[in-house]
Amino acid sequence: MTADSQPLDPYRSPSLPEGPYAGLNSTGRPGWLTTLCVLCIVLGALGLINSLFGTLGILGGKAFQTWIQPKGSTTGMPPEMQEAQEKFQEEMYAVQDKYFWLIVPSIGIRFVVATLLLVAGIRALSLNERGRKLLLMACAVALAFELLTAILQSFLVMENLTITNSYIERITSTMPKDKAGAVRAAAIVQTVTRVIGVVVLVFAGVVVLLKLALYIFGLIYLQKPRIQALFQSRQPAPLTPGS
Repeated sequence: MTADSQPLDPYRSPSLPEGPYAGLNSTGRPGWLTTLCVLCIVLGALGLINSLFGTLGILGGKAFQTWIQPKGSTTGMPPEMQEAQEKFQEEMYAVQDKYFWLIVPSIGIRFVVATLLLVAGIRALSLNERGRKLLLMACAVALAFELLTAILQSFLVMENLTITNSYIERITSTMPKDKAGAVRAAAIVQTVTRVIGVVVLVFAGVVVLLKLALYIFGLIYLQKPRIQALFQSRQPAPLTPGS
């Protein structure tokens, strides 16, 4: 009696299909592979947008700010607050100038890495073997880039937070000190600013860690034998002589 002709046992769990492609969805791709490719495509697209806005900010940010708010222009605010705001802008641009020759190459490298992630994710999504190898390379390059960029961004964020705290202190120092309510309001503003700065720093760190985890997962997952076999099985058979 063959396996197909055996009676159905209601107390026996149905056997799973055998073979290297068990568990695939209707598209022929494992769910984890689809998730990896889609996330890489999304990160690549966001990286391209980030590179575009970063380039615009470096090239024309200062000129645009001067155009919409010329130095010494009348804005209706007290002279002390006007002076504090102008000093704040000058200090922020000083930080940008200080790290200019690190920021510009990082923007260019980000554009390359983002393009690599986008193209590799699309090609790997179609189970192209070259796409798998390209996505492996993209994950490795993106991993190294995120590590180096995190170091640069930490310096930028810390200096910007210091400048922002100084700006808030200068603003609150212009408030009247003869009323207890004004003193408490100034203290609350300073505390809230510091808390927001810490939250932003922690959030940025969590995002970086998630990206690093994704790229490490991609490097490991794409080299699993069953995943390699899945990609290789989808490649067209080589032409034989005389065919």
